[in-house]
Amino acid sequence: MSQVVGFDDPLDEGADATSLLGGKGANLVEMRRGLGLPVPPGFIVTTEVCREYLAGGWPEGLDEQLRAHLERLGEETGRRLGDIESPLLVSVRSGAPVSMPGMMDTVLNVGATEAVRDSGAAEVGEPGFAADTWLRFCRLYSEVVLEVPKAEIDVAAASDGSAEGRLRAAERVRGLAENAGGIPSDPFEQVRASVAAVFRSWTSDRAVAFRAREGIADDLGTAVTVQAMVYGNLDEDSGTGVVFTRDPATGERVPYGDYLARAQGEDVVAGTHAVEGLAALQEHLPTAHDELLGVLDRLELHYRDMCDVEFTISQGRLYILQTRIGRRSPLAAVRMAVEMAEEPDFPLSRAEAVGRVDAATLQQLASLGRVREGAESLASGLAVSPGVGVGVLACDADRAADLNARGIDVVLAREETSPSDIHGMVGASGLVTTLGGVASHAAVVARSWSIPAVTSLEGAEVRAGGVQVGDVFVAEGETVTVDGSSGAFFEGDQREDASGESAEVRTLREWARELGVEPGTAIDHANEEGRDADVSLLELARAVQLKGLCTPERAAAALATAEQRIEELVNGNGGLFQETPRGMMLSADGREWVTEQLAAERDAADQAALNASYDRFMELNHRFKELVSNWQISSMDGHSDAEWAELVDGVASIDVDLGPVLTETETHVARLGSYAGRFERALEEMRAGDSSMLASPLKDSYHTVWFEYHEELITAGGTSAAG
Repeated sequence: MSQVVGFDDPLDEGADATSLLGGKGANLVEMRRGLGLPVPPGFIVTTEVCREYLAGGWPEGLDEQLRAHLERLGEETGRRLGDIESPLLVSVRSGAPVSMPGMMDTVLNVGATEAVRDSGAAEVGEPGFAADTWLRFCRLYSEVVLEVPKAEIDVAAASDGSAEGRLRAAERVRGLAENAGGIPSDPFEQVRASVAAVFRSWTSDRAVAFRAREGIADDLGTAVTVQAMVYGNLDEDSGTGVVFTRDPATGERVPYGDYLARAQGEDVVAGTHAVEGLAALQEHLPTAHDELLGVLDRLELHYRDMCDVEFTISQGRLYILQTRIGRRSPLAAVRMAVEMAEEPDFPLSRAEAVGRVDAATLQQLASLGRVREGAESLASGLAVSPGVGVGVLACDADRAADLNARGIDVVLAREETSPSDIHGMVGASGLVTTLGGVASHAAVVARSWSIPAVTSLEGAEVRAGGVQVGDVFVAEGETVTVDGSSGAFFEGDQREDASGESAEVRTLREWARELGVEPGTAIDHANEEGRDADVSLLELARAVQLKGLCTPERAAAALATAEQRIEELVNGNGGLFQETPRGMMLSADGREWVTEQLAAERDAADQAALNASYDRFMELNHRFKELVSNWQISSMDGHSDAEWAELVDGVASIDVDLGPVLTETETHVARLGSYAGRFERALEEMRAGDSSMLASPLKDSYHTVWFEYHEELITAGGTSAAG
């Protein structure tokens, strides 16, 4: 496997996209190749390279691969890194196999130099844009790569907002950078250093703390996505935003997010700017707004869940920069599961809805509470994570962490939060910020950890020793209440016990009773036997095509038939197969014949039904990829028999949920019925202790069969997707 993978490059057979490319990279590939969405081109430095770098430094050969992929990116965009007339700038972003929002680093506008800055101003006729982009690059590079303290950078970067003021600010920042090694004038050296900095951020204190809180393995590593820049800060028809396909706080079926005109993505997710909602985008750029809503619908149906989407609009043109399954509050988790299962066109069953909401989530809902009737708030802001939190006020993350360690409930108040505040946020009973929106760092973390939170508290200012709210000063150590359901902030303890359950909770519990399980339990569907018919020529030819090279013995084992039957088919149709020292492969005539047969098969099938099955499979695909990648990455230290048994149980659980999908696809493409038996045989051998049957590409292992079945669904449904 290459150290660097282009968005349009196929992966090696058996490679797991998420573990290798990270969640961000795998989803970018899926959106660009599989869904045809407007994703800027780019490439990914794999997690394997990160692990190698952290263990022993910059890997041999990586420079050459980076240069080659940057050259390809230049050919695709019509721009070149360092070219004065048509410069290419790139973003360098992290992307772990498991989502860690905001915990690792990003550098934007990499490739910028003074000459590139000046030519950019001349090219677009916007000196303000060029100065802004240059200042942004100098700031991020100095902070992330050179590790200049952010507080010093903030002081140096202050400006009056004019082009000249920003240029002067950039020079002050560069002066700070010089003391830490300086910003290279060679754009490639900038890329190289930015990639290394993102790798190092995997071991940052905030990332380590987050993984400990979330139970994420420390040895996964992060991939690095290098992508052509698109500019939300270019002109009045440009901007950037983060949007959820549904409200992550309440679960309501409405797009919900932040938009900031003439800005770049960090401005929104960092919570450092006052943002606007999607209504502002609809009013200012209605065409881009409508296109975005269409993309949101496609993504939600494709991933069969609420998606968190980052986007940029440059000169009126929409670009999608990232998507992932969105974090949500317990309230939203229940409402979404129920409403998705009840929507006639949404591919989620009641059984799956029950499996998505566990007992712990229901317990969290029961403990949310509410504010007593008649309580008067000091101020209101955005309600970004529901529930009522009460504790003593702390305006410093270190102080909040110390109080929490002593068993004292804390409400952390900050102007904004950042990943460096994680240790103070993790045990907080409530969060409040005076800046930021629904997609700010505080909001995302609060929802994922079910912490009641309010952002953009109006008329409030965090000062030394407390929070000034209008004429009232609330000192640190005083008890306060945060209502993340209404957005209100109160003095004192204003809680009142809640009673009763929401209609969605009652519905979910009723479904669980009908199914005879507890919420959060995967439903045990019987996995039917594969059909007991003779193997056809198309089944054999397709198996050989998917495996690339295949001995008659291996084909017979995969298709559960006699080796003699394989030899009969090969000998009777010699023109379709070609013998090699390592096994048989399809000839040119064979490939053409298979293409024709699959086209006819596809024309006769119910495409809508197959695509619905494919979407259901993709949810299981995420679970299976994560399970396999975690096992493979941790295998260097060896495993006990108990750990192997736990892994087999995990595969078996996925296999149970896969059964209905296999049955559905067989009704539309009978040839696919053989896969049920192939999965069952691989699982039986795993249960017998054969660890090679998890993912060995040289055997009909569970992962091999999974990969081939995935390809079959793509082909049968007439779609295109990344593994």
